[in-house]
Amino acid sequence: MKKVQLSISLLIILLIAGCTQDNKEKANVNTKEGVSEENQQWDISTEFETPTGDKLIGQKNKIGIIGGVIKAGDIEKWLWHLWGDEKTLKSGNFKVVAVNKDTAEKEMVLVTDAATANERKVWSYGGLVYSPNGVRGSDSSIPSNLSFSKAGIWRLDVFIGTKHFGSIVVDVK
Repeated sequence: MKKVQLSISLLIILLIAGCTQDNKEKANVNTKEGVSEENQQWDISTEFETPTGDKLIGQKNKIGIIGGVIKAGDIEKWLWHLWGDEKTLKSGNFKVVAVNKDTAEKEMVLVTDAATANERKVWSYGGLVYSPNGVRGSDSSIPSNLSFSKAGIWRLDVFIGTKHFGSIVVDVK
C-alpha cells in the first residue's frame, strides 16, 4: 500500500513540475520581446528576388524563406536566409515565435529530431554562422523543420538572441 501511495505521490510531483516548467516557458514568450507595432502587420509576406536571382518569401535584404505550400499538422522543411552584419547575426540563438492572427496564440513551430522518437517542438535552434555572400547571397542561412498546429494566418517573429530581427507572415492551409 505504501508503495502505491509513494508511486502516486511521485507521479503527481512529476506532473506538477512538468506543468510548472511549461508555464514558465510560455510566460517568457507571452511578452512582445521588442516587436514594434510596425512589425506586427498581418499582410501575407511577398516574394522578392535574391542577388543570385532566386525567389524567397519575406523581407528583401533582411530575412527570407524557401518552402512550399504550408499545411497544418505536417512537418515542412524550410531554409531561412538572413542578411545583416556579423555582430547582429552572431549575437544569440535563432528563435521563432509563431503568432496566430485569429487567436493571438503564440506557439513553438520549430521542430527538432523530425521523424524520430525524439521529435519535439522548440522555441529556438542554436546560433547562426556568419557567411557573407553565402547561400543565395545571404549572410547566414539555417535549415529548419516547422509544424503549425492549425490552419490560418501566422506571423513568424524571428529573434536573434533577445532582439527582434524580422517577421514573415504566412497562410497555413
